[in-house]
Amino acid sequence: MRIKGFIFDLDGTLADTLPELNRAMNRTRARFGLDPIGRKEVLRGINDGPRNFVLRTFPEGTDKETIDEATKYYISDYEDEYMNTKTAFPGMPETILQMKRDGCKTAVLTNKAHRAAVLLVEQIFGKGVFDPIWGVQNEPLKPDPAAALKIAEIFGLSCGEICFVGDSHIDMQTGKNAGMHPIGVGYGYKSPEILLQNGAEAIASTPAEIYEIAKNIG
Repeated sequence: MRIKGFIFDLDGTLADTLPELNRAMNRTRARFGLDPIGRKEVLRGINDGPRNFVLRTFPEGTDKETIDEATKYYISDYEDEYMNTKTAFPGMPETILQMKRDGCKTAVLTNKAHRAAVLLVEQIFGKGVFDPIWGVQNEPLKPDPAAALKIAEIFGLSCGEICFVGDSHIDMQTGKNAGMHPIGVGYGYKSPEILLQNGAEAIASTPAEIYEIAKNIG
């Protein structure tokens, strides 16, 4: 098999974290006298890190100082909520386990805050399953490929030997920018059409299909 490594997005790819994201953002909005928002607004705002999430879900024209302050509150509010996600999407733990049994490398790369990403992934999957778990640190956010390329170095693999798996246009662009094989997941937060338009080589409708698609990459 040509593919020897997998880099996974977190939200909407490994687990359904949307309810926690929604509750945390509504807690933050309440601090500023704003009404709650729902799933549709949350989906429009996620994927580009905490500050951009706040920027996209707060009223248009909100000043920079307020956005900065709200971002600090949101990070704190999300820390109170995110550990309520207890389980992965059905079939995902088994798929990851099979990958590892077959000698594949696995990692997580997310635009979520690094500490939250590590604690959440380890709560759901256990420690040592993914190496590394990479949240927002010093590198630019996805779709910049910098962090993905560093993970490839950690894996000791060429980019052509790695699949980048995600549910958003940002993930597909990241995989493409890194010279990896982008695989979109159709069960996540963006439509298959958006994933294909942004470079997905294939769409997996279940976690198990991710591995089957990878096996057929020549």
